[in-house]
Amino acid sequence: MSLSRRSLNRNLISLLVLLCFAGCAPVVSFVAIAPTAVHFGSVAYQSVEKAEIDAVVPKSVSKEDLGAITHIAIFMGGESPNRPYGRIGDLAAVVGDNLCFELARLGFKVYGWNELKKSAKGADTTDRMVESGKALGAQAIITGSVAAGHTRSFGMLGVGGFKTVVQSATLKVIDVKTADLLMMITINYKIGQDPKVAAEGMAMVLQAKMEDPSGDLKEKLKERTEEIVRK
Repeated sequence: MSLSRRSLNRNLISLLVLLCFAGCAPVVSFVAIAPTAVHFGSVAYQSVEKAEIDAVVPKSVSKEDLGAITHIAIFMGGESPNRPYGRIGDLAAVVGDNLCFELARLGFKVYGWNELKKSAKGADTTDRMVESGKALGAQAIITGSVAAGHTRSFGMLGVGGFKTVVQSATLKVIDVKTADLLMMITINYKIGQDPKVAAEGMAMVLQAKMEDPSGDLKEKLKERTEEIVRK
């Protein structure tokens, strides 16, 4: 029995709708934040709320030592020799550049790549990075590494692609006077995070530990996020 043209059109439309939903549905499994979040601060908090965070502060480092830090130089990543070229092609560099912005937004004086590239030639060792940071007037430097992950998303008709995300990161805060380690933070995300969101969460963690190295980190972050949202 042949179907009418109207029935065929109706069936075709229904099929397209089902394919669209089938293609779009998997996106939900890769979303790390609530779609109702209304402030980047709350998004960043959610990025670290369920993450595994290990913060180590040597016993010789006091709350006053960390609280006195206001000027920071950030050495993270480099320039990719492959496409996409430059710092945009290096995930650690992208995170580092975003971290500069986020720490500056929190009130720190931050020296990023634009300042460091003039004085950081050959800064491939901790001693050289410390010297470069000191020359700029920084009290501490932040260096570290970032491990990439990938998520796959699907759009219309099941067509999608891969996105590079931050799966884990290690940050080291080093005193420029003594070259001693002041703090080391390791973050392992259960769900990979966008570099900007990850950087904002890292900035919140760094600030919280500098203000109170022995306090409850998750509680401090929650309080800070509630303050941001209220504003």
